Parts: sequence; C-alpha cells; structure tokens
Amino acid sequence: MQATKDDAFAKAVEWQSLSPVQSWVLMWARDIEIARRPGMASRYARAQSNLEHEDPVIAQEALKELSAVLDKAMKAART
Repeated sequence: MQATKDDAFAKAVEWQSLSPVQSWVLMWARDIEIARRPGMASRYARAQSNLEHEDPVIAQEALKELSAVLDKAMKAART
C-alpha cells in the first residue's frame, strides 16, 4: 500500500493534478471497508485464494465473488 501511495503522490506532482491521490484515497477507503467487516474480509480472502484454482469453474466463481466484494466495498467507501 505504501508503494502505491508513493506512486500516486509522485504522479500528482508530475501531472500537477490531485486525481492520482484521490484515486489512491478511494482504493485505501475500499480496503478499509473490507478489513473492518469480518464477513466481507472472509469472502475477499476466500475468493483470492481460489483465483488460481485448477478447476476453471471455481476460479471463475472466485473472480465473480472478488468483483462483487470489491464493488460492495467501493460503494461503501463512496458514501
């Protein structure tokens, strides 16, 4: 997370724009939403662990679940 933050601030200076920092803050808030909700954190961890499953159906379901968790966390972060 620190490397991503540093990159966002470097781009902000380079581009003379706050948009990279705003994007980083939103991603950080999304990650906090996941971490502070045990059920969501469990779903996220389970989905991540199955992303490279040998069964493509399980891997595809994991990708869908991961996307759903990230979407839900992003909505919560934006409110």
